[in-house]
Amino acid sequence: MSQQQDSAKDMLGYEPEVRAVPKTEGEVNGISSRVLDWMGVHGKVTEPSAAAHACQKVDPDFETYYVVNHPWSVYELKKGTFSKGMDNLRKLLPEKGWKITKDGPMDTKAGSPEIIAVQPDSHHTLTLQWLNSGKPGRTELISVDVDSRCYRAPKGTDLNRA
Repeated sequence: MSQQQDSAKDMLGYEPEVRAVPKTEGEVNGISSRVLDWMGVHGKVTEPSAAAHACQKVDPDFETYYVVNHPWSVYELKKGTFSKGMDNLRKLLPEKGWKITKDGPMDTKAGSPEIIAVQPDSHHTLTLQWLNSGKPGRTELISVDVDSRCYRAPKGTDLNRA
């Protein structure tokens, strides 16, 4: 094991798995798709796909280690369906093997509802925020952020082109 790998393991508390970026991005996109299904709501969904980013804790230069992040949101729902979507997730996340680590108001002035969950087997994290500002002209939405743990890219991978 290289010194960089030892250092990464010490900083993270686990040995980052060697994994190709497209596989991890596909896995995170799949989780996002399932979460949308579990919400059981219909509305518009933002387009961006999951993408690799620097694993800041061990490799801020984005050369060897990476995480995959997928921020997206669902909006233009009928009134009342926002709370239905959050309630569905409160019920289904534990049924689907996720552990809810927070379910309460965000630490902001508005105190919007927030659910944070972790998948104990894969270590993916999920943050859901119902942004219901109540301010005229602002779009009400559920913001979703799916994150992977840190992985090590296979030897020869150029993460800036992955």
